[in-house]
Amino acid sequence: MKKIFYPLFAAAFILSACTTNFLEVEPTTTVPEETSYTTEYDITKALMAAYAPLIGFDYCDSEFHPYQFMSDILADDYNAVGGSGPSDIVHLQLMANYNLNSQQSLVGFWTNLYRGVYRSNIVVNRTAAIEGMSDANKTRVINEARFLRAFYYHILWKFWGSVPYYTVNPNGADVAYIVPQFTEDEVYNKIMEDLDAATAPGALPETVLTTEVGRANRYTAYMLRAEVVMLKGDESRYGSVLSQLQEIINSNIYELTPDFADIWETEGEWNCESIFEINYADDPSNRSWEDPLAPGGSIYPVFLCPDSYKGSRFHSEGYGFGPVSPALKAVYEEGDQRRDASIMDFNTDKQAGEKFNERYGNTGMFNKKYMARAGGAENNVAGIYDMGHRNNLRIYRYSDALLRASELILRTGGAQAEADAYLNKVRARAFSVEPENIGVHKKTATLDNILDERRKEFAMEGHRFFDLVRFGKADAVLGAKGYTASKRYIPIPQSEIDKAEGTLKQNNY
Repeated sequence: MKKIFYPLFAAAFILSACTTNFLEVEPTTTVPEETSYTTEYDITKALMAAYAPLIGFDYCDSEFHPYQFMSDILADDYNAVGGSGPSDIVHLQLMANYNLNSQQSLVGFWTNLYRGVYRSNIVVNRTAAIEGMSDANKTRVINEARFLRAFYYHILWKFWGSVPYYTVNPNGADVAYIVPQFTEDEVYNKIMEDLDAATAPGALPETVLTTEVGRANRYTAYMLRAEVVMLKGDESRYGSVLSQLQEIINSNIYELTPDFADIWETEGEWNCESIFEINYADDPSNRSWEDPLAPGGSIYPVFLCPDSYKGSRFHSEGYGFGPVSPALKAVYEEGDQRRDASIMDFNTDKQAGEKFNERYGNTGMFNKKYMARAGGAENNVAGIYDMGHRNNLRIYRYSDALLRASELILRTGGAQAEADAYLNKVRARAFSVEPENIGVHKKTATLDNILDERRKEFAMEGHRFFDLVRFGKADAVLGAKGYTASKRYIPIPQSEIDKAEGTLKQNNY
């Protein structure tokens, strides 16, 4: 067990330049006594505050902890962390080579995730007592908060494994500050309790209003449940997860965006294949170096852009992190539109006058999906320019549902033809043909082919490391850079170990 202290910062949950009653309510700037949650207005503010830590997934508590980037530097799609050298953002440099230690571990990320847990607990525990709120609204709000709690805990679980777990917030009075550390299996089971509730019939709406885009719906919860169950390898739930994925596929709500490159433009946010995104807004953006928890835009695009870029296509003040590995580009077949939409290769596609400073591990290639483009997904009207970009972070896409369903059909002994169809629907889009005309691009669904397809489809979106782990390939693929089974979970921050007064067990890293 351990002691945890919870900073109670809050930020507005900004939704991509939309306006709605949900958004027009000012979020809480502090978490007041529980007795103050007496109206639907109060609990709506609390729900907004529970969503707010999501915007910290680019820069947590004055530390660079980009959520997807941290997953991918553990894998093999980046050539190096980048930046000015091995001393630039040391925790990321160490993490990439499996040399992270408890002194350099991700304390800002840890804190931000527990901030989300704390706020989600308030909504789960207080909503039922609100007078004058319809039962339907209570059901929705409670299950949104259960989804959020599961989302925050699943990230803690997949990075650290055994972590402190609580559903009633410690207050030092009737609930002690000593919080038990659950085992990896116990955390998984608790996450599943929330996800089983959030995916039950009637728990969450099938769709949300266009003015509420960004709120979790039923299919958002289905996707998180699939991710958690499949990372755990829980065969007892494979059947129910497959049924939920097929419900998404058969809903006629989602379809693949014809041009893969369009997904990553401003106009591609919340497009026909987007199941869940974290929203960033640049108009206005109130974030700054002094107040990185303020609502607004993202710093991630600048983080990934080349240093001192000169040209007309991208942002000019990038930090040069994330040089792409040549091995990633090499996996794409000729004609696969995902290659050039995912990787900006200045070696083969350089316009007249374009140049930039080479940084650590430079390959001349960058993560194009999230680079700050000129003329789109690049500006902020107020605030600090490099902390105010409006690029949404794509979390779950329809192609993920298709490839996960194909995989589960194989793992459960289902029909090969159906598994093939789901896989080749994704491949057909990649080669700009209709599935019935896929021709030479057709592949048979095997576990190896699906893992390969996931690498190409979700390059640098934070899936690769965890895919290698759950497919049993991490030792073979990542062993040369230092991965061993003992490095599966990263060290718990030393500051948390110290607060625990000897009750929090460190990972054997």
